[in-house]
Amino acid sequence: MKRHRMKTPPAVSSFDSTSPTRSGSAVWKRYRDWVFGAALVLATVLVYQPAWHGKPLLDDASRFVITPEQQSWNGLARLWIQPRTTWQYHPLVDTMYWVENKLWGEDVFGYHLVTIALHVAAALLLVKILRKLQIRGAWLAAAIFALHPVLVESVAWMVELKNTLSGIFFFGAILAYLNFDESRRPQTYLLVVLLFTLGILAKAIVATVPAVVLILIWWKRGRVDWQRDVKPLLLFVVLAIAAGLLTAWMERAFSGAEGEEFQLSIVDRFLIAGRAFWFYIGKLFFPRDLSLIYPRWKIDSSTWWQYLFPIAALGLFWFAWSQRRHWRWLFAASLFFAATVVPLLGFFNVGFFRLSFVADHFAYLPSLAVIVPTAAGATWLVDHGGRWRLPLHSLAAALLSTLAVLSWMQSHMYRDVETCYRMVLARNPNSWTAHQNIAGELLGRGQLDDAAAEFRKVLELEPNYVQATKRAYFGLGSVLVKKGRLNEAIKLFETVLKLDPVFGPAHNGIASALHRSGRLAEAIAEYERAVELRPESEGILSNLAWMLATCGDPSLRNGPRALAVAERADRLSGDANPRVLRSLAAAYAEVEQFGQAAKTARRALGLSLQDGESSFTKALRREISLFDAGRAYHEAAPPARAD
Repeated sequence: MKRHRMKTPPAVSSFDSTSPTRSGSAVWKRYRDWVFGAALVLATVLVYQPAWHGKPLLDDASRFVITPEQQSWNGLARLWIQPRTTWQYHPLVDTMYWVENKLWGEDVFGYHLVTIALHVAAALLLVKILRKLQIRGAWLAAAIFALHPVLVESVAWMVELKNTLSGIFFFGAILAYLNFDESRRPQTYLLVVLLFTLGILAKAIVATVPAVVLILIWWKRGRVDWQRDVKPLLLFVVLAIAAGLLTAWMERAFSGAEGEEFQLSIVDRFLIAGRAFWFYIGKLFFPRDLSLIYPRWKIDSSTWWQYLFPIAALGLFWFAWSQRRHWRWLFAASLFFAATVVPLLGFFNVGFFRLSFVADHFAYLPSLAVIVPTAAGATWLVDHGGRWRLPLHSLAAALLSTLAVLSWMQSHMYRDVETCYRMVLARNPNSWTAHQNIAGELLGRGQLDDAAAEFRKVLELEPNYVQATKRAYFGLGSVLVKKGRLNEAIKLFETVLKLDPVFGPAHNGIASALHRSGRLAEAIAEYERAVELRPESEGILSNLAWMLATCGDPSLRNGPRALAVAERADRLSGDANPRVLRSLAAAYAEVEQFGQAAKTARRALGLSLQDGESSFTKALRREISLFDAGRAYHEAAPPARAD
């Protein structure tokens, strides 16, 4: 048709269900989309099977866990109107977590299933968009997008719900705008506004939609008209700028995207951007050695070869621009990649840059700039392959199978903390974050010597980074407490407080050591300081309540105060933490509410027995017998002990 002067390939291809087949039956042509769609859904769900029950990683717990106080309607409202309640302003994502918490609580399978479903839905929307644009290989592109191992991080890592959710609105807004571009109906424009607004409330990357739409319009028509094409997008540009500024501010204010690690010159940032540009393209074509945390590059503006990356990137854009009359798709794809990845190339501070300048989840939408042209080119080869069509079809099937296997293998990384960080260390042995997280897991399992070795490795790798060293010293102190070397532990906790005077867990650690060594008044004072610093910590509140209720020194016991603190801890834990319930039961007994004490202790016992019999459950049984007899439980004051 003359109207658009389109130079794009027709929508007739081997990987597009709208194309005619020479020998296919009418029934097959009628239901082929349903078959392809069902196959894509099934394949994607199975590929992510290793991550179905994947445990929280890194900051997952702080991002997606909805506290009992947030579970009310008032708590939901605060997620929208008080940005400080989360690290970043993603209120739509927080609302999804809120709803999911109501549906399946702490069962991670539900969270993973939703994210996988969103990813598949995004792939199906991609088919609709490519059909609308008359780009070859819509189903092949969707399959590559759904099964590519670089995108596993966005789907299998629980906290990246913001990627898959915002992806739905990104694709939906583009598809709706393409429909508006044809019909010019106000209702369709309002739909675009709605989808775009919801999208930026999920993640600010959706702010790139106006740029992407203009790129697609230029690719279709070879030009952009101010009145027809630009003016309708001005509203979105204003919203996009506002979203970008808010995100940049919150990254600095709440996500830690400031400090010495972010003191980078303009030249440094261009060097990072150039290297990251080719890193993502390379990983998309050759997805080897993928990792949750890649090594953080040493950027040195005096090293000549580091300039090759940005120079080569600029050279690619110059070449694409010079060939735009012949290969308009190449310049359009380059612009799309730049538009969607530039916010994450290092020009703006992002909290994750403290660990690495690149991450697979940054490539979720930019990957389309590589995937779509590759699928279109492969389809063109098949359509013009003549007698080679069957081998080329087999090659495409082999490609998808390879991607599926690689993604299935990559999904194993997200099963649990230790598996994930062991895989990180295999590719990035100097990742202090990985050592820190493995140490925490080992400490929790009682492998004290192994945990201590990992904490010491953190100190070796990051001796000058306060956030790393304070947690490593705290971990070593916790190891020593469990070993009974209490005075040494206290010294380490005091070292932590020199690094960070308001680090509440250090006061809690000192209190625990003092408690065990028989210095009870000092222990209570430290717990009180810890509560002042961490008033939302159910664990610290529970420890304080336990001491106030059960202290071996009668002059230090305070039943009413213990009960108030324990009830606060129980509300924060959602009445589901057996250790908190044990403290609450002891507090009830101290104020002579023995019936309530026995009932609460039995609830704690029931929850604890889900993990089998232990010293904790045996202690609960002894305490229940005391409560049933109308007696409170009091500790014997332990003798002072030295290391």
